[in-house]
Amino acid sequence: MVGDRMRVIGLTGGVGAGKSLVLSILEEEYGAQVIKADEVAHELMEPGKEGYLAVKTALGEDLLKPDGTIDRKALAARIFEDDSARKTVDGIIHPMVWKTIEDKISASQAGLIVVEFAIMNENMDDSWDEMWYVHASKENRIRRLAETRSYTREHSERIIASQASEAEFLNRCTRVIENNGSMEEVKQQLAELLKSRG
Repeated sequence: MVGDRMRVIGLTGGVGAGKSLVLSILEEEYGAQVIKADEVAHELMEPGKEGYLAVKTALGEDLLKPDGTIDRKALAARIFEDDSARKTVDGIIHPMVWKTIEDKISASQAGLIVVEFAIMNENMDDSWDEMWYVHASKENRIRRLAETRSYTREHSERIIASQASEAEFLNRCTRVIENNGSMEEVKQQLAELLKSRG
């Protein structure tokens, strides 16, 4: 599916691992086109878009703000507390997100494309040449989340527990980027990874 001249990398990792840092280096220093699954999902949930209409139908209009947009905080809280609501939304949005991402990859002229996502999805494994996992210790992740998002330790631990386990990430990824040290160390790892293929 992926052409010889184009290199498509899936980039994943748990919350607070430092995916944004890796993406910014790849974008600024290697000219990568970055596609974020979260941003694609947000676009699909804008009023009038297919994701918005399907979620509104499935979960009801009480999740809407007065201006008709989806109340993201209310939706996030509902998904976090109600497993069936989460499965419903995931079942609606995930296939749309991956289809949109595949369309973006097909239309791209970039030599390097990086698709960033936090949720493991087996259906997308043939869409990239390799999958990279950004790894950081749990303590470093909790510290970063406190610094960047003002999350409490308890809140960070709940989010970490709700995501895929380290073993699940490692099982699916071809490369690991260690992000427990300096930015220079991350840059060195990326330079090495981009020299090699597969």
